[in-house]
Amino acid sequence: MNYKSHAQSLAELIDLYSPLWREEIMNEYPESLNNYPSEWIKLLDTLSENELFDIDCKRHVTKVEGSSFHEFLKKLQDLTDLPFIVKYPDLPLENWAFHGVKKKKKHEIQKIVPILKKIKDEVEFVHVVDIGGGVGHLSRVLSHYHQIPSVSIDQNIEFQKIGIERLGKFRKLEDAEHVTFLNATLNANAEDTVLSTVINDKAMILGLHTCGSLAHTLIRSADKFKSPALLSFGCCYYKMDPVLDLPLSDYYKSQNFPRLNLYGLTLATRSHAPMSFETYQTKERVKNYRNALHLFLLKHYNNKFFTSVGECHISTYWKPFHLYISDKLQELKIEHAFSNEFFDDFYNSNHIQSELRQMYLCNIIRWQLGRLLEVYLQIDRCLYLEEQGFSVKLEQYFDEEISPRNIGILAQRKKVH
Repeated sequence: MNYKSHAQSLAELIDLYSPLWREEIMNEYPESLNNYPSEWIKLLDTLSENELFDIDCKRHVTKVEGSSFHEFLKKLQDLTDLPFIVKYPDLPLENWAFHGVKKKKKHEIQKIVPILKKIKDEVEFVHVVDIGGGVGHLSRVLSHYHQIPSVSIDQNIEFQKIGIERLGKFRKLEDAEHVTFLNATLNANAEDTVLSTVINDKAMILGLHTCGSLAHTLIRSADKFKSPALLSFGCCYYKMDPVLDLPLSDYYKSQNFPRLNLYGLTLATRSHAPMSFETYQTKERVKNYRNALHLFLLKHYNNKFFTSVGECHISTYWKPFHLYISDKLQELKIEHAFSNEFFDDFYNSNHIQSELRQMYLCNIIRWQLGRLLEVYLQIDRCLYLEEQGFSVKLEQYFDEEISPRNIGILAQRKKVH
């Protein structure tokens, strides 16, 4: 992939639809609805709940064919349709290898390990450093079953105690390599810490779902310590600082590309989470109650801006509206004399239900941009690594039904002749 060319195409579309991702619909409502094409809203309003569910899950819906909304979806698909890694057969390991390992983690290990073995045949590295390794499942499989020494780094010492205890219980093969647990935090000053003893020019760095700006720290560390290779998976983009952490590459900076704000980073974080129809219905219910609270504050307290009210138990959203809004007004320390009946009548009124429907359909449109923003962030990282002398591949590694954050960056340092 030509990352610069692809970044240009992404940036153009992201800039075009910036009014959608830069703000929550609740901000400046109802004026915010003017950013959404009315013909798209009308089209979505003709769809069944199952068809809206399919749209939200990025599945094909016949009824939208031939529309400008369908063209919008196609552009998004074309720009986010990343290649998948080469498929290898599942690792032929004994049951002990995955004892106590959850389905998601097992799937990720099955996909990652063959790639790491292939890289070891191509690149001279002595050990793998797994950043945020937790209890060390991946490090144990690499070391015990594939003879690749591994260092599992995590700041949570309790997780590591569990991992060390399991190493003592699990069967260790005769030719197994050693697993090292290092309780530490990767930071910008890694050269001044014990981390520099393991992150070096003999170590391949692995970050399986490094949270927020930790992914950038990991990428910079690979460059700083001349690591021969890196495999990075990002997550929790909303934990990055939009001003301090972005953009990463010189190319993005030189092109004056759109800068994502917190709303954009949050949208990128939630971009690709598959769900059941029941989960979708709950999501719609949660959104409707939250939007109804906003409409109530707007109409009765003239509050036009998004107000953070926190989350509550899922069961609350399936109870009468007055129970939800009463709790939220109390949390916001808003005194009132409204009755439970008044709250429920407000929510169930035809006018409010019509507004909630329109707001929800706009959210369906807005959510489509999440994957686009995520790929945009990842390509910034790819370009930074290319600028530092790495050969880079951006690919999908996991079945998104099992592990939604499935985009990985594989970087191998180019040899200097």
